[in-house]
Amino acid sequence: MLRKSFLSALAVATIVIAGLGSSAPVSAQYCEGTVHGLSSVYNLNKGTGFLAIRKKPSSSSKMVGQLFNGDTVEIFDRKGNWYQIASGMTEGWSYYKWMHNSCPY
Repeated sequence: MLRKSFLSALAVATIVIAGLGSSAPVSAQYCEGTVHGLSSVYNLNKGTGFLAIRKKPSSSSKMVGQLFNGDTVEIFDRKGNWYQIASGMTEGWSYYKWMHNSCPY
């Protein structure tokens, strides 16, 4: 009986340890967000009419894409005031204030 319990515990420990080594995010949960509240006048120099997708969660980070009112994104995580998002083939970080979402965070 002790041997069976030990083997069961060993199997669970092996599964847990194998999961720790994976490159998958700890939280596979994501939610959907919709961009809203942006100016209707697009001006890249002034930074109006679009929501930047940035490489890192910082306004000084390189812009890798742009979102517009009504665009939907997948939100994977939040760090401070930034959401980690994916839109089409573009992934990065966008400022949270301009997104309605179904996120628990």
